[in-house]
Amino acid sequence: MGKAQFIQILIRILLLIVNAILIFFTYTKGYAINAIGCSLLFLFQLFLFFDYLKKKFADIEKSIDCLLYDDYSNTISSKKRKNSLHNKTALLLEKHRKQSLLNTSEALILTNIIESLSIGMLILRKDANQQIEVFQINKAFTDFLKIPKFYNWGLLKNKIGNLLDFISKWDAIKHTISIDVNDTEESFFLKTSVTQTNEYEYLILSLETIQQLIDKKEKEAWYKLMNVMSHEIINTITPISSLAENLDSLLQENETDEETIQELSQGLQIIKRRSYHLTSFVDTYRKLAELPLPQKENINLTQVLQNTLLLFEQELKLKGIIIVFNANDSIIVNADKKQIEQVIINLLSNCLYALTAIENPKIKIELIKEKNRTHFSITDNGIGILNEIKDNIFIPYFTTRKDGSGIGLTLSKSIIESHNGSIKFTSKPQKTCFTVTFY
Repeated sequence: MGKAQFIQILIRILLLIVNAILIFFTYTKGYAINAIGCSLLFLFQLFLFFDYLKKKFADIEKSIDCLLYDDYSNTISSKKRKNSLHNKTALLLEKHRKQSLLNTSEALILTNIIESLSIGMLILRKDANQQIEVFQINKAFTDFLKIPKFYNWGLLKNKIGNLLDFISKWDAIKHTISIDVNDTEESFFLKTSVTQTNEYEYLILSLETIQQLIDKKEKEAWYKLMNVMSHEIINTITPISSLAENLDSLLQENETDEETIQELSQGLQIIKRRSYHLTSFVDTYRKLAELPLPQKENINLTQVLQNTLLLFEQELKLKGIIIVFNANDSIIVNADKKQIEQVIINLLSNCLYALTAIENPKIKIELIKEKNRTHFSITDNGIGILNEIKDNIFIPYFTTRKDGSGIGLTLSKSIIESHNGSIKFTSKPQKTCFTVTFY
């Protein structure tokens, strides 16, 4: 409150007190008419006092109402803002006005981001009374389901089919679902998450077509493959180019002494080795790209494993590796025998490498027959696979071995997938397990 306003209020209070004393004095002395006149004057002064206070706080009250109802149209004049209370009220109103504009801008940016996504997005929120409302919905979501963009939950929930069953759970879900879109079943990958705030609980739902997931994985695979191939080719061509230039300069000098001939011979040998390496690299890529379709027949998987182990018998004895394999049960699968043998060879070769310089090396092989599927796993107690390379081990030409081609696991994965199976692994120090599943 300003000094001038404080003095005015103080004077008015003093006048009221003086008037009250006059009323008391005239009344006790019996001056009835004077007492009535002073009383009327007192009431008039009291009215003026309250009217003064009402006018002074009218702008403040109006500003508070604006804050309560998010209405920022009210302004306080510069003359009134000379009063410190009015000035602080004006500053508070301006602060909330800017914050409201910022919130509106951020909400618009969020809406534009969600709208630009190629995956379907639906964000719902639920209050303490379990009332659900649509917070955000993008065009991709409505396009997937061929429905209008309803922001009213009562209308929207009747249009989303069996998706409503997953929403009603209001929980984090990752699931592949089929939705009836215009009498046609379409498959989607559904992912939901839940976020809690002070006032609301939000369900964030994303919807991707299966083809979108496939395209994304294909792009990632091609990007990684191109990185490996370009790295390998450049590493091979660079020394060849340098050597060719050096050999050409030697020939230009027309020197045929023994030292020059020796340098030419060494350079040609290096070019030969690097060319052979590049040819081998391209040949392994050709083998991977031209993998023949499996010639399936009923094979005894137990016997195939036993026979493949015999190929490594001498090396296993030499390295003191213990094999744990319960081969009592004969398990039959429908598969290409030669291709499955190649997968087992590749997995065992990796085990041998991982068990180098390991105390008490051991390989455990397990066969499990379930109702609709068959699993075999190969586990070693070797060095394990580092976390930073786990995502790369099935990428063509990726290898941590000096003499490795980086094609073994890629080829194995392609073979198993061509059998409509899967190959997965888990790894930690002293325990790496590759599991192959036939469906």
